[in-house]
Amino acid sequence: MTDSDQSPLAGADGPAEDSRATGPFSVIPGGPPDVYVSRFGETGYPGVKLATDEGAIPVLNVYVALPQGKRLKFVDEGVNHYQLTVQHDKAPDPVHYPGALVQDGQAVLFKAVDLGLSEKGSKSTAWVAVKATDNASEGKTALTFCVGDQASPSTPVRVVDHIDFTVSPGGPDPVQLVRGGGPGYPGVVLGGAPGTPAPQDVYVALPEGKRLQFVDHGVTVLPALHGPTFYYPGTLSEDGQALTVPKVDLHFSGQTPAPTVFIGVKALDNGPAAETRLLFCVGDRTSPSTLIQIKEK
Repeated sequence: MTDSDQSPLAGADGPAEDSRATGPFSVIPGGPPDVYVSRFGETGYPGVKLATDEGAIPVLNVYVALPQGKRLKFVDEGVNHYQLTVQHDKAPDPVHYPGALVQDGQAVLFKAVDLGLSEKGSKSTAWVAVKATDNASEGKTALTFCVGDQASPSTPVRVVDHIDFTVSPGGPDPVQLVRGGGPGYPGVVLGGAPGTPAPQDVYVALPEGKRLQFVDHGVTVLPALHGPTFYYPGTLSEDGQALTVPKVDLHFSGQTPAPTVFIGVKALDNGPAAETRLLFCVGDRTSPSTLIQIKEK
């Protein structure tokens, strides 16, 4: 990929991440990690960091423009409008502000935004959601944020051909099953480079001769240890030995805790006592599951 196309506010080497506007508050790119998006339509969240060394800053208009020629697009985040998200440094929850598209979809205007700069030393972060279109140009670029009378490029955005990921057994602890007993939940854990992979088809196969049975006809994705889970139903093969689940959202950005994909299985009464694993195929990546220990009653 090349870095030849730049934001209007970028320097010769890309967005000037350490540039700082002068005035009652500052606006700089949102952070060192690049935002990765591919032409498959994953969402990225470029933004800016804001700070004030003076007093409180009143509500301001925020104008966010896409880079020319990169063929990115803003994302309507399912709330019937485009939104700017502001995270105050001392507030537990972010605040969302609706905006309106201008200039043939190349910019969004957000009116009367509270930046969370309520006192000297206050800091906040603001970001928007974007995607790469099917014909987006690969390379490094940035959005332009105009906040009141201050301006800055966003976090660098890298448009890539695809977002890679890895699949490995779901954890060090074995899943213990008792013949004729209750279910266990073996799985795999995801990892890889920054970026959000596109939804993937998931195929899970039971080991031959171990007399295991699927409990759920679908897979569950756990994005974080204490977060909500997401269930995706699938289709069981005629012999009951495999399950195919289409278009599973992996809920993975590469910069958050690694998500786990798991499924419920049980050991039948007439199966052997043994150690075994399931086979998981996530897109074109394969891995055995967490170790399964089958024991007698």
